[in-house]
Amino acid sequence: MMSRTRHPSAETAGAAALPMARYAMLWRWHFYAALFVMPLLIVLGITGTIYLYKPQIEAVAYKSQLYVTPQASPRLPQQTLYEIAQDSTPVGVPILTAEIHNAPDRSAQFTYSDPVQGKSSIFLNPYSGQVLAKMPTLNFNATYWIGLARQIHRGLLLGKTGEVLMELAACWTLIMVGTGVALWWPRRKNGLKQAMMPDVKKKGRPFWREIHATLGIILAAGAVFFVLSGLPWTSTWGTQFKQLVAQVNLGYPPDPPGSTSQAHEGHKAEAVAPTRVQDLPLEHTAWGAGLLPVPQSGSSAQQPRASVHAEHRGQHHQAHEANEAQPGHDNHAAHGADKAGANNAMAMPSGHGQHEGAAEPIPLDQVMALAHASNIADEYSIALPANRSGVYSVSYYPGDPTGEKVMNVDQYSGRVINGVSYDQYGVIARIISFAVSLHMGTYFGWINQLLCAIIALGLCTMAVTGFVMWWKRRPAGGLGAPRVPDALPSMRGWMIGLVMFGLVFPVTGASMLVVWLLDRWCMARYRRVNGFRTNTV
Repeated sequence: MMSRTRHPSAETAGAAALPMARYAMLWRWHFYAALFVMPLLIVLGITGTIYLYKPQIEAVAYKSQLYVTPQASPRLPQQTLYEIAQDSTPVGVPILTAEIHNAPDRSAQFTYSDPVQGKSSIFLNPYSGQVLAKMPTLNFNATYWIGLARQIHRGLLLGKTGEVLMELAACWTLIMVGTGVALWWPRRKNGLKQAMMPDVKKKGRPFWREIHATLGIILAAGAVFFVLSGLPWTSTWGTQFKQLVAQVNLGYPPDPPGSTSQAHEGHKAEAVAPTRVQDLPLEHTAWGAGLLPVPQSGSSAQQPRASVHAEHRGQHHQAHEANEAQPGHDNHAAHGADKAGANNAMAMPSGHGQHEGAAEPIPLDQVMALAHASNIADEYSIALPANRSGVYSVSYYPGDPTGEKVMNVDQYSGRVINGVSYDQYGVIARIISFAVSLHMGTYFGWINQLLCAIIALGLCTMAVTGFVMWWKRRPAGGLGAPRVPDALPSMRGWMIGLVMFGLVFPVTGASMLVVWLLDRWCMARYRRVNGFRTNTV
């Protein structure tokens, strides 16, 4: 948008000068926000859209691994498929999870940690037991390239640094949206209708400004929703948010059956489960956000080598190693995973001490029957016991979050020890579950996907049109920041709002302070050099 600042004159004196000066200052902040956000917004929009259409993309890119020709003969028992998969993995490497897909055309999938390639999956023909493929799955994802898109979306493949950058980009997007709406807001009578309809007859930069302004106001609400629903999974603010929610008990359901209040409060319990909820790679769920209760482990029982695997809302995230980094494996915790609570546990032990010797674990088919009896029919995962005191852990995340469920099963008796389901969520946990389902396009099918894709790609278009506008007006050899008004207006309301925003998001607040100080330094420098008559930087 063009600046309206001018040199003092008869035309701009009085009432007109102050609004235009305020407009200029808002434009400067909009410019600074966009300068940082634009390239990251394009990355977020493209990678987010790729992940939105994960099922469709995988069906094409990994057709030979994920799909088979349906046959009239019944599928092999899941236990038989598991044994074939175990015999086909590197010696000494246990299977971590079984991905359950009961559709006639779906392959059988198991995950394990390859000593060289890190987290990997093995795919079998469920009718013949033939190994279809073995391939790395990149952390929590069933397929590599979709996993790569997700890792870029999460942190630019830069680890903690990238995660902080993405958090900053998200928060500065809110600043960009707020200042952009203020710049767009009609200042003339009957201006709303005109402001909502771009004048496509204009040429050059004014044409791009019309497109930019109209798209911005249409997409503003969607952009704010995307940011707010993604912030709980950030590595800095998200961690503090989880701690606050835990303190006010807005996310914790009642203690799972089989646990004790003493265990919940962190005291030593009589027994401890080897399956740890906070190691679940459910980065887009209330569990992954640390919002659901996990009794503290106080037992000396051996902790498992691998943690529970679960796929969020039917999309099958892969589990990660909880206790040690594997070669080629990204050992960063999932979005919102609480590293400080890594030793927490939800389930009780699976008959530890009672089944030493000849007793054998129940087959996977029996666990599947228990899941079916609990209204978990398809598209879920089973984490296998890591040792003789471990449990089977069934994780189910359908598109509708009200069906979310995790249950732990005694590996010897087949008894359901405990579990947590949606109806035990606190208020914030429920809100987050619905927000994330909408964010990931899984709540109401292809329409949800389409709406999210329109918002994501629309924000990419916003970034492109903003860049074109800047490119067309930039001075040779200069940054092209918006003009500085001769008289600085009072921005008390905005300043209070930005200070409060910075207090809520401290990392972003620190960056805002740096930007503000640099902006003031630039204004002071140019005013000193050129006097108060200049209005450019």
